[in-house]
Amino acid sequence: MQKKLIAVAIAAISAAPAFAQSNVTIYGRADYGYLSRSGDDGATLNRDRKNEFLSGIGAGSRIGFRGTEDLGNGLKAIFEYEFGTDIASAGAGQAATWSNRHSWLGVTGNFGTVVGGKLDGIRYGIFNKYDAFGGGYSGNFTQMTAQVDRASNAVAYISPKFMGGFDLTLAYATHIGEANPLGLGSNEGSGASVGAPRVAGDTGNDGDAGLNSIRLAYGNGPIAVDLDWERVSFKSNGAGTAAVVDDVTVWTVAGSYDFGMVKVAALYDNLKADGRGGVGTIHDVDSWFVSASMPFGNFVAKATYGQTDNDEINNSKSKKIGIGGQYNLSKRTNVYANYGKISNDTAATNMISPAANCFTGNSAVVGCTSAYGVKGFDMGIAHSF
Repeated sequence: MQKKLIAVAIAAISAAPAFAQSNVTIYGRADYGYLSRSGDDGATLNRDRKNEFLSGIGAGSRIGFRGTEDLGNGLKAIFEYEFGTDIASAGAGQAATWSNRHSWLGVTGNFGTVVGGKLDGIRYGIFNKYDAFGGGYSGNFTQMTAQVDRASNAVAYISPKFMGGFDLTLAYATHIGEANPLGLGSNEGSGASVGAPRVAGDTGNDGDAGLNSIRLAYGNGPIAVDLDWERVSFKSNGAGTAAVVDDVTVWTVAGSYDFGMVKVAALYDNLKADGRGGVGTIHDVDSWFVSASMPFGNFVAKATYGQTDNDEINNSKSKKIGIGGQYNLSKRTNVYANYGKISNDTAATNMISPAANCFTGNSAVVGCTSAYGVKGFDMGIAHSF
């Protein structure tokens, strides 16, 4: 199951007839499999083979609760809580606890939808929407890039469809949280976290990392297109990332066409980080990929190839190819097998991760496995409910 854009998730809530009959629906995913990784390349050295059984290889295992209340006159109150779970046994000293993936509350009507809370990242959702691996498995390309996978302290407006298939999303967050990656991980830079913690005393918003997002999308029949602009602005408190970086700005454009026998997609993304105090551009990262999926009855073959390169760092280019597929045992259960390989230039350190938000080794995410090696193979089973 792919991670979904805010607009997609809310559209599912407002459109599903079942919600008019009940207050709360429980949903989730259980994903368990085997992952093997190895190899060294570029600046990534001395990685012996690592074999392990893991939860959430294709997409994070989770459980969620969503609901709606009819307020009359076409207006509905809506909410969703989603928690990540690890169905594998916890290791020594680790607790098998839930973690908050996203949670929001809002209203929807003829004017559109307004929600607030911890929201799925718009750009992150675009990457996963157009990558055939959906931000999971060994083959996904999203893990090669810096992402705000979820934005804390956020509000968003999602418009109704207009002009035959367009919709608009506007989002703002006052402080997206230290747990989200800055966008300067692995070959892009240091892998620091966003901003710096808020400081005590009369310091206002010092240390905050505010996020602004504007997304315009089009979908009609076999065609889908997304254009997104986002900026993270750091309010310096003289410490951490906020003391060095002023703004991080990203542009993303992506599109796909479904021919029936095969669906093809492509994405281009530019991330630029500007230094504080007239330093100028610190990072200027171009990323792109092409992707395809092809169904054969119950089997779906997948392939993605892409590159990422920081123009401010010599020999920082990384390439990744992913191939694989899944066999659908039913509408809710599938088995999968996938392979990914990364080729790094001498200054690049990208490594394989089946979870797109684990590229800096964010072990705080339940079910997350840190990036390791440059070749990876996985196989497993997933069930959605």
